[in-house]
Amino acid sequence: MREIGSEFWNVPTCNLESKLFPDSVQWFLSGRSALQAIISDLKNCCTVSMPSWCCDSMVKPFIDAGINVRFYPVYYDGELVQEVKFDSDILFLMDYFGYSSHLLDLSRYNGVVIRDLTHSIFSATYSDADYYFGSLRKWCGVLTGGYAWSKDGHKIEIETERNSGEYISLREIAMSRKAEYISGLRQDKEYLNMFNEAEELLENAGIVMADERDIKLAMMLDTDYIRAQRRANAAVLRAELDGILIFSEMKNQDTPMFVPILVRDGKRDELRRYLINNEIYCPVHWPVSKYHKLDERTEFIYKNELSLVCDQRYTKEDMYRMVDVIKRFWKEA
Repeated sequence: MREIGSEFWNVPTCNLESKLFPDSVQWFLSGRSALQAIISDLKNCCTVSMPSWCCDSMVKPFIDAGINVRFYPVYYDGELVQEVKFDSDILFLMDYFGYSSHLLDLSRYNGVVIRDLTHSIFSATYSDADYYFGSLRKWCGVLTGGYAWSKDGHKIEIETERNSGEYISLREIAMSRKAEYISGLRQDKEYLNMFNEAEELLENAGIVMADERDIKLAMMLDTDYIRAQRRANAAVLRAELDGILIFSEMKNQDTPMFVPILVRDGKRDELRRYLINNEIYCPVHWPVSKYHKLDERTEFIYKNELSLVCDQRYTKEDMYRMVDVIKRFWKEA
């Protein structure tokens, strides 16, 4: 039985240069590191408006910089709703899982706009922000892969460069061992501990430059393959599980990072464990952190969301296997 999900172990490349990034892009250890670099470039900003549905690794850099975080509501009401507030010095925007959302009218907003492209880099091209950033680690097996650029093309000044050798070495060995596990050359899953150790090193890494190898790989990503494979895989899951999808439509430009579903009645964690027992590893986005301020409406999505894997490592047959396991769970539940 082949494992589905968890960490990547390869990067699909081709002979054509990727057009995902502008010439002014700068590369960092992680998306968090890229965001920290952007924050260091800001002047006279005291408050930021952020979506209530987000990862704490995006919130903490603002708090560490002494910037007050105000959350605007993101919730599910038959569709995903973002009630964006324009009441802060900084406005933080993002799409979710590669599904494009409605463009906002920002003509009357005079603050700084930061757009997180982590989920949407393969789906949409935006020109509405002052800064853009994200992480390729969520899409393929790069070791580092954080990126950032400014709308006017100016370079973000970096005062010091820290050493990331231990983190890169851990991820490199872990990916190699996972590749051996997937191919049947290794039976143990020691690579999981190594990936976890590497993630812990990110907690306080700060602003660190990306590995040169990853920059070259990012420039040669096989974007057509990534888009086609993910859309084909997502189409299977969406057709088979259409009653529990968070996003009812996959638009022509959308490239799904995952296929997020809602598992109600307190069954989400139980289903997730059932999938794990069948070697299918689907993440939850995201744990509620001490920074979040939620009400019943905004907390619902945290308690019920599960992200189904649909990436380019897998085939339609893998997707049907996942569907069969999910349907078997509901029969046994």
